Amino acid sequence: MDVRRIEYFVGVAETLNFSKAAEQMHISHQALSKQVQLLEQELGARLLDRSTTRVALTEVGAKVYDVFKPLLRELNYGYTEVLNFIDQKRSVLRVGYFSGLSYSRMIAPILRHLERQAPDLKIHILATNVDMVQELLERDSIDLGILPMFAEIGLANTVNFSVYSSPLYIIVSERHPWYQKESITEEDLASGNLLAYANRPTEGDLAMMPDLKVASRRIVNNYDTYMGMLRQGDVFGLIGDTHSRREGNFKHFPLPESCPSQSFIIAAYKRLHPLRHLLKTLKDLHLDGVMPNEPQD
Repeated sequence: MDVRRIEYFVGVAETLNFSKAAEQMHISHQALSKQVQLLEQELGARLLDRSTTRVALTEVGAKVYDVFKPLLRELNYGYTEVLNFIDQKRSVLRVGYFSGLSYSRMIAPILRHLERQAPDLKIHILATNVDMVQELLERDSIDLGILPMFAEIGLANTVNFSVYSSPLYIIVSERHPWYQKESITEEDLASGNLLAYANRPTEGDLAMMPDLKVASRRIVNNYDTYMGMLRQGDVFGLIGDTHSRREGNFKHFPLPESCPSQSFIIAAYKRLHPLRHLLKTLKDLHLDGVMPNEPQD
């Protein structure tokens, strides 16, 4: 059913005058009459009694008016509410990012870029774990997600692309036996305990991880626990040059040449987001990573 035809009929029903209704609705008398006739054909009933001197509602016409008038009012209210919602989304951007990323090297440049492109935009930021960034994005609780991945994969129902890539490095704390080494070999890895996030070693995500032969994999579910276990010196981790090291002394080693892999920082947003044209400009942003074994934020 064509909503416009209902609107045209309601306009005639309220004025009982085709000429006046046509003028109010900015449509020709002939076109208005045609639309009402098409509605009558669609419903299979006459809605108006027409004569040369007057227009009157039939019984069916009165029923159609009583049913659809409040529905049209609600439709217009809903349309206005949606427009207001879209306007609000265009003025506020909610950014969720992985708390382990270096804020000064990774997050701040992204925010500055967005502010330069849209000076009046209000940006709200939230630091959390990788799984939560993805979940918030799926629930429309954030507009832009920034998170690390071991491969340039696509998150469901989003536009996503890499804004930065770096080699993966082995990371150990000063308490780890490898800390005094100059390099790490495959034999070292085979005797080591790899620390990984809970969302990384699941069957679907194993393909994203480097195919390393290690003694064991120990699983944690958040960044603070991850860094805490690294500091204890019993495990090693894999990390890009984009992370934030808040405390403790750590050392990075390249992976053996036989185990090449990369880490990607992914920006993701919903395909039909009102600010998608702004967010797309992040593809042109060039970020500088954090060099291994240098001071970091």
